[in-house]
Amino acid sequence: MIARQNPALTNYLRELQVGIEIQMLDKTARIKISDCFDSSSYLAFKQAYSPLIANAAVQFIEVDVSALGYMDSAALGMLVQLDEKAKIAGKSIVLIGVPGSVAKILRVTNADKLFSINLPSGMKLDLRG
Repeated sequence: MIARQNPALTNYLRELQVGIEIQMLDKTARIKISDCFDSSSYLAFKQAYSPLIANAAVQFIEVDVSALGYMDSAALGMLVQLDEKAKIAGKSIVLIGVPGSVAKILRVTNADKLFSINLPSGMKLDLRG
């Protein structure tokens, strides 16, 4: 399946130098976040996901964090906000490619119970303290 991208949004995000990319695959939208995901990413992240929430054709939203280098509590709050808005719109969210550092944040904050999480092959979420 060929992914379609929104060139205007891609160019806008590139201008902001934010590592967010959107791909559409049938009824699934994928938001790929790379580099740093923190409070400075708020506007770009919201502008990236808002059209996906409003799009009736999108049923599933994957948030690919496999290339994420850093994530803070503000970013976690943004993911929770996305999840809440998606549920209201009848859409499902799944985090994919979750690296160990992000998995640890999710576990420590109990956010691992909020999201469907798809870890990289062979990795397990360590639920020990």
